[in-house]
Amino acid sequence: MITSKTVSTPGLIIIRIALGFFFLVSGISTLQGGTGDEATAAIRHLVNGDLSHILCVVFGLVELLAGILLLLKFFLDTSSLLDTILMVIITVVWIIAIILIDILGHGGLMNGFGGNLLSYLKIVSGHLLVLGSIFIVYC
Repeated sequence: MITSKTVSTPGLIIIRIALGFFFLVSGISTLQGGTGDEATAAIRHLVNGDLSHILCVVFGLVELLAGILLLLKFFLDTSSLLDTILMVIITVVWIIAIILIDILGHGGLMNGFGGNLLSYLKIVSGHLLVLGSIFIVYC
């Protein structure tokens, strides 16, 4: 039987800081149209034109705001309703990113893993680590 273990306070703090900085930096990179940003590349692979630009800006803003709010949470007492809304938004956006990048994107499942299965599995595992961290921080 699998039992759940409470995450230690120092561990939770480290995960919250790491996740906050990850989203902050990723959001800035996405908003700048960073060429190394997987989400931007996946969106541009699937959608062209103005819609592509709008989706990249929305995705980047959600990441940026999530990072800022995660880091501000150390200094502000937020309501549980705000936490719940934020968790739902971040989780939905990250799941959409996983679908766009890991399944539909240029190097995704539907496009032959970009020719390198091991590299693909490394990227997918990283995305799942972020998703798991979201649940640890908010649950």
